[in-house]
Amino acid sequence: MTGLLLFASESIFEPIHKDKNIQDGAEITIIDFSNTSAANWQIVNDSVMGGISRSTLELHDKGYALFSGSVSLENNGGFASVRTQARAPADLSEFEGLSVRVLGDGKIYSLRLKTVKNGRIARYSFETRFDTVHGEWQTHKLPFSEFKPVFRGRDVSGNPELNTDSIIELGFMIKDGQDGPFSLGVHSISVYR
Repeated sequence: MTGLLLFASESIFEPIHKDKNIQDGAEITIIDFSNTSAANWQIVNDSVMGGISRSTLELHDKGYALFSGSVSLENNGGFASVRTQARAPADLSEFEGLSVRVLGDGKIYSLRLKTVKNGRIARYSFETRFDTVHGEWQTHKLPFSEFKPVFRGRDVSGNPELNTDSIIELGFMIKDGQDGPFSLGVHSISVYR
């Protein structure tokens, strides 16, 4: 049996066996912030290009992570992000997409994925966006078909397709001129059929 690598607990990805009997509509949690360390996540803000946005990821005592900070458009900045990377690519090809359970602030966020291509991590990311409602928990189902390739804020020429059998990185980003404070609570991320 082939193992399905999933994000989980301290090691980020834990292997489980593919189950051919998973029903359509079923969800399998791949990240549960009640048992995931914030140390497994890396902050990447616009400071990499001279900006001054800032952000943190902290675990809340109620079992979710809080990605928060402030986006600044000064010095050609304008984004904040957090991401986690696995030791080996995850094969999510049996699933239709990702489901995220979030506590919003009324802003728009991107869920971003990176894949392995020809044995190397691709330079570009695949992203899709979701809206939030201030102070409300929402579950967003994000089909893999809606993830589009981007590199440094621009579409990737040739529009390569997302290889769902080789996902190595997952993260959240806030951008697109949304300056000021932000706060996104993330309870869990699942795959669904």
